[in-house]
Amino acid sequence: MKKKITIAHFYREDLNLYGDDGNVEILSYRAKERGFSVNVMYVDKNTKSMSGLLNKIDIIFMGGGPDSGQKEVYEDLLTNKKSFIRDYIESGKVGLFICGSYQLLGNYYKAADGTILKGLGVFDLYTHHFGIKFPRCIGNVVAKTSFLKEHFFLVGFENHGGRTFLGKGVKSLAKVIKGHGNNSTDKTEGVIYKNSIGTYLHGPVLSKNPHLADYLLAKSIGCKKLHPLEDSIIWRAHDYAKKIS
Repeated sequence: MKKKITIAHFYREDLNLYGDDGNVEILSYRAKERGFSVNVMYVDKNTKSMSGLLNKIDIIFMGGGPDSGQKEVYEDLLTNKKSFIRDYIESGKVGLFICGSYQLLGNYYKAADGTILKGLGVFDLYTHHFGIKFPRCIGNVVAKTSFLKEHFFLVGFENHGGRTFLGKGVKSLAKVIKGHGNNSTDKTEGVIYKNSIGTYLHGPVLSKNPHLADYLLAKSIGCKKLHPLEDSIIWRAHDYAKKIS
């Protein structure tokens, strides 16, 4: 088993709503507590070449951002990073994409003014913003997964104007129990494709969902299960969030 984990944090300065970069800190901490060394690599608009990095990166993380932040990274993402991210995800490697970055990995995003931003097309989904008069999807979320073997529920916070619709046969990350999720109509939340996940859950999502963090870590090193950590306080926060949402 490998003892070093490399996390590539994409666009940290542009996509970091609600402390999303805390997800990288949590993954790093939980890996180090188990004896792994962790290297965090920062990828931004100044990173022009991704050549040779496919087999060196174990986890990609990309957070959410306002429309202005998404527009800042959009051109660079499509021009310089698209092929790498597509090959990375299709090869079965681990990724976590939150809110705005989740949307950009779909087929397209239709903005409130009708403008269409072409996505990377890695996830078979699209996002439509129906305008400022349409209610935002905002508030606490409780959702239930079907792929986690223990502790099936996920909790978090969402705030998005766009509504995401999955293609036929695409597997959602979880079923919404409370909250809006992808689109406030079909009870789906996020997407899971191969070993990569897209979700609307901020918070950061891994702060109250240690089981999801460990799922990503285990997948990144090819391990079925990691030895447990002392997570009693985290689970109290998780259970409280589940209760009050």
